[in-house]
Formats: sequence, C-alpha cells, structure tokens
Amino acid sequence: MGTQYFGIQQQLNDGIRGLHLNITQGATASDVSLCYPDCNAYNGGSLRDTLTIVKNWLDTNQRDVVTIFLESALLKASPAAVLKAFADSGADKYVLMGKPAAAWPSLESMIGNHTTLVVFSDDAGLVAANPKGYFIPHPNTVLRLDGPFTYGAEWTCGPWNRRYESILVIPHYIVQTATYNGATYNNMPYPFNLGTTNGYQFEFHAITCRGGQSIWINFMEVDYYSEGDVKTPTLKLNALPYPNDNVANFYPQFFDATVEVVGVSASPPTLLASVSRLAILAACLSLTLVFDALRI
Repeated sequence: MGTQYFGIQQQLNDGIRGLHLNITQGATASDVSLCYPDCNAYNGGSLRDTLTIVKNWLDTNQRDVVTIFLESALLKASPAAVLKAFADSGADKYVLMGKPAAAWPSLESMIGNHTTLVVFSDDAGLVAANPKGYFIPHPNTVLRLDGPFTYGAEWTCGPWNRRYESILVIPHYIVQTATYNGATYNNMPYPFNLGTTNGYQFEFHAITCRGGQSIWINFMEVDYYSEGDVKTPTLKLNALPYPNDNVANFYPQFFDATVEVVGVSASPPTLLASVSRLAILAACLSLTLVFDALRI
C-alpha cells in the first residue's frame, strides 16, 4: 500500500517538493525497487522510472528545487545499482554534488547552476561508495523529529539535542499495524480521520515544533496529502497569498471604509487606530516559517 493517492508527476504538479523513497534490491542485484515496507506489501516500481519522471519534470520547471530522501530497506540495494538508476534516468545532471563545506548555496545559485535536485541518503555505504558525491549523508545533516505517531497520541517535537544538523524534518503522519497479502506489518499508513490530521493539526504541529527548535522548518512529512487541507497552512507558513489572491490585499489600510453621504463629512481615523493597525501588521509579518515539502 502506498502512502499517497497520486503518482509522482501529479505530486510535483501539486507543489510537492520533497519525495521520501524507500529503496530495496529488486529482482536482480542490478535493479532497485521502491517498496514499502517491503515488495510483498507494496511495490512502487523501479527507482530509475521514478527518477526519469523527476528529471523530465525538472526539464520543464527549471526554477524549482526538488529534494529526495532515500531510505534503505533491510534488503539494501547495491550502491552501483542506485548510481546506475541516477545515470540511466538522466537525473544525475541536476544533482547537487555533496553537502557544502560551509553554508548551503542559495536557491537562486542552485537554479543558476542547474543543480536543482538534492538527494539525502541514510545508507552510509551508499554515501561512501558514491565517487561524485550525489548523496548527502542524512544523519549528519538532517534533524528528524519524533515520529511517526499512532492515532490519539500527542504530537511531540523532540529530540532536543541538535548538534550540527541544518535541515529540519517534521514527521506528521499516523501509522497502524495492518495485514497485507497475509503478512502483518507495523508502521503502516493510517488512511482515516485525514480531515483532522491533515487539517488544523498539521498547522498546530508545525508551529509548535518551530517554537521549540532553533532552526526553520524545511520539510513536513505527510501521508495522503490530497486529503484534508495541507495547502492552506503551507501557504500561511511560507507567508504566501492564497490562490486567486495577491499580496496587495494584505497591504495596510490607513483609512476607514466609509460611505459618502451628501452634507455629512467623513472623519479620518484616529492616530491610535492607525498605530494599532501598524502593530497588527508588524506582528503578522514577524511570523514567517519556512516550509518546503511533504512526504511521499
């Protein structure tokens, strides 16, 4: 069972910019499959085919940056097979080569250099066997907060022992124990109550954890993003206008809305009212959270 209702192409078109791919050895040692939690429960096809979709999308969306998190299964794919999937798909042409020694490059410089695909891996063997530096080590770079969660559990924001990690990932999804094809698995997706999970709880979880950590939110991992409403709070967290809206609608109004009546003069707003509006505007502008992408 997959954790999204839409495929990669539609996810990218919908604004998803982070893909969490569980990779495992395929039918042969030279194949890499996308399976969760294993290929008996769900086989999502080959890594090469998925990377081809990403590469083709980046060809026509050259001002967008996509991030891939590769998570290795118990039956690890060979590093040579993973590298071959990147080369055969053509996605390697866009990969940012390794974590920068100092600060991360700006998005504008990544776009200018056509390095708009960032790849993290939790497999030290894959990172070490990669001569071109495609894969950035996940443990040394990414602070992944507590999760996943069971239904009814409190959303938490630990751990609190950040050392040098510069990327913040918040898992926001619920799991269950379930049986697929005669086998029982833990940490399987929970496709229920999504209006609540992917609704106000999404925004509450993000804001609460941002308040407890010292770095901006980069990614929220979400199952079934198409259910509920994660788009509206995502726009709010990025201080972006809603669809069919524009930033001009958020400019401060320094005059009261009045209806002109013949023979009656309209009084200008008081200084106190204008100052209050400015204070509210300043408070709104100060709440800016950086949110990037969702979980596949």
